[in-house]
This record gives sequence, C-alpha cells and structure tokens, in this order.
Amino acid sequence: MRDLLMSAGTLAAAGLLTVGLTTSASAATGTAYMTQAGRTTTYTNPAPRTCMSSDPAKGDVTFGNRTDKVAWVFHAPGCEPGYHVEYLRIGQTLTRPAGWSVVFVQ
Repeated sequence: MRDLLMSAGTLAAAGLLTVGLTTSASAATGTAYMTQAGRTTTYTNPAPRTCMSSDPAKGDVTFGNRTDKVAWVFHAPGCEPGYHVEYLRIGQTLTRPAGWSVVFVQ
C-alpha cells in the first residue's frame, strides 16, 4: 500500500509540474510591418507563427516591429527552420536583402 501511495504521489507531482511549466502562446499586441518594392504590408496583433516573408526577386526589404514581442529573423524566405540568424526586437526596424523573413514565435 505504501508503494502505491508513493507512486501516486510521484505521478501527481509530475503532473502538477507539467501543467505549471507550460505556457500558452499569445498573439503579439501591436503592429508589425514589411516594406518591399514600395509596398508595405501591415500585420496587426500577429499570431504566433505568423511569417512575414519577402519576395527574393523584389529587392531589399524592411521589417518593423511595433509589437510587445520579439520576432526571429531568417536569411531565407518562408521562415525556414535552420536559417534563423538574428532577432527583430521590440521597436526595432531592420533592412535586409531580398528573400529574408521574420516570424513571431510567442
């Protein structure tokens, strides 16, 4: 009986830790934008995993972050995993070559 109670207590503690450590992703609050070839695309309250991807054929791109979340910057279109190279911080504007992309992760 004692072993059963110890096992149940261990499982309950593990369950509480798991629930307590998980956080739900929430949309960024504010506006992000991407300007390329004279055209600006605005993203209001971008949801997690929102990817702003530039066209590789249209010249330099400028990304702006006026949200409350940091975004990841990729040196490839489509926010492809493995190409993350820097961050687009809150309030920051970056100009990069054509074909770069930005994703909000939280």
